[in-house]
Amino acid sequence: MSESFKLPGSSYEELTKIVKAYSTSKVGTPMSLDTVAQTAGMDKTVVSRNNGFLVQLGFISEGNKKSPTQNGSNLGRAYTNRMDGEVARIWRETVENDEFLSRMLSAIRIRNGMEKVSFINHILYSSGSNTNNNTRAGANTIVELFKVASLINEADGKIIAIDNSSNTDSASSHSSSDSMSATQSIKEKIPTNVRNNGINVSININIDTRVDEMDSLPELIKNLVNSLQEQE
Repeated sequence: MSESFKLPGSSYEELTKIVKAYSTSKVGTPMSLDTVAQTAGMDKTVVSRNNGFLVQLGFISEGNKKSPTQNGSNLGRAYTNRMDGEVARIWRETVENDEFLSRMLSAIRIRNGMEKVSFINHILYSSGSNTNNNTRAGANTIVELFKVASLINEADGKIIAIDNSSNTDSASSHSSSDSMSATQSIKEKIPTNVRNNGINVSININIDTRVDEMDSLPELIKNLVNSLQEQE
């Protein structure tokens, strides 16, 4: 039986522009429809037909003037800063926490894959949406965000679910320990005679972080540098 779920009203690319536009405002600060549309560079009717979907998933607030939530701000900033891993994480958690989206993903798993056309029709029917160009585009957007979240693969017109729960758990469990041991592991890789004889060493460090951790990143880097400068 179909239910009432508000699908996106346009393509995935347009949806990301809207999310990014909302994230230019502070969390909880209302934005008018005209302001969001102008910031996103699109007609306000496009923004309007995607708002229901974003409200439903908790990325923006309800009301005439909508404001970004913390999660919506995090997603928009991740898009803006091209933090693909963070974008994927936020969408995975969103799918897991939303009954409709998680059921759509389960439908693929139960059937051991579905033809893309059949899956889009399944989304349209299950959401209770009338079939038109906008809702069909929205169903396609659901497929795209599943891909971005690394929840499905598409090949030869067929969609297959990906089981990445073990990878997600592993990445989460190692995050804290990796941060805590970063300084020690770097020191161990620098020979003692180099560290103690005033020889300059250039070290490139790649840092993986979440959007909500970016504010504390400068202090963490400062502590790392100070620790490396300490004499053994």
